[in-house]
Amino acid sequence: MIRKKKTAPRLHLFNKIILFFNGFFAVALLLSYAASIVDPQLFWPLSFLGLAYPILLFINIFFVGYWLCGQIKLALISFLTILIGWKFLTSYIGFRESTAIGVPKSSQNLIRVMTYNVHEFKQFGDKNDIRTKNLFLDIIREEQPDVICFQEFFTRRRNEYDFKKAIANILHTPHYYYKPIKGNSYETIGLAIFSKFPILNTGSLTFEKHNNNESIFVDIKTNSRVIRVYNVHFQSIRFKPEDYRYLDNIKSQVSTDMESPRRIGERLKQAFIKRSSQVKIVKAHTLKCQLPYLITGDFNDTPISYTVNSILSGGLINSFREKGSGLGITYNGDFPNFQIDYILASTPFVVKNYRIISKKISDHYAVRSDLELK
Repeated sequence: MIRKKKTAPRLHLFNKIILFFNGFFAVALLLSYAASIVDPQLFWPLSFLGLAYPILLFINIFFVGYWLCGQIKLALISFLTILIGWKFLTSYIGFRESTAIGVPKSSQNLIRVMTYNVHEFKQFGDKNDIRTKNLFLDIIREEQPDVICFQEFFTRRRNEYDFKKAIANILHTPHYYYKPIKGNSYETIGLAIFSKFPILNTGSLTFEKHNNNESIFVDIKTNSRVIRVYNVHFQSIRFKPEDYRYLDNIKSQVSTDMESPRRIGERLKQAFIKRSSQVKIVKAHTLKCQLPYLITGDFNDTPISYTVNSILSGGLINSFREKGSGLGITYNGDFPNFQIDYILASTPFVVKNYRIISKKISDHYAVRSDLELK
């Protein structure tokens, strides 16, 4: 008796429609991976797909679950697409238990590094006040970093808002480098690096004239050798209040406003392009560096972006990908609430732990990592 071969059940019209959309979103997810290598100055639309990666990822996870209920082989379409981008998935989500629950360093041989965009030491949209000041200082006092990099660092020449003096006192160190970017003779805002180790050399990288974004660096003499630490603040999106109002509104209701999406899209496009030129300046400088180095700061871009991966292509490692746990969200604002603050390390460094300090004071969370220099 000849047995008839089993044939796969035919797809009904509804499933054919689902399969079409599955293919569309699988291709979109694949294209989002290309955002990591395609320069926005050459072709910026892919950067938008890169920004949409988390959404595209979850849509494809939905399709995997859907097909597992009946058409198991079709689940491979999205499953394999997700697998191709595994390195990006593990840059957004840490599939491990936290390695940094305890605050004290496990060894004095480790270097504790922090980066923190402090939003001028005030809560978003508010003025400076003593209560908020103390909340910021409490974090620094508790974590006791060996090196801390600040973006949007605010200070006055004297009185209770002399943050240079306050932080130097908390860390018990005279070693810091502060580069004002804007301000007056009384108060300024800029980039700062504080170190418990002696600073041997300092410098800055100007991206363009009349721009509030820059990078600074210091050469530090640690217990074992000299290292360089870069503190970067790349181009932000520069959303206006009306942009945030629009984003808030579309969460609760359908909007017919067509001008706001165009305006927001243009801001995003210009930010992608500007960060592309800025990261090239930093990368070119690191290629001449003969020291082990760290690049920390506010990249204003996601782990799949050209900005981040251009730096990583030089052989650096992302501290979150090495030791991070859970969702790597470092931005406390409405958008983009992803990982945009980083501690990246060159190969002589080994990441021992990683922590996002999720205290809602600034519009960014503080990030810290303990590293060992081999």
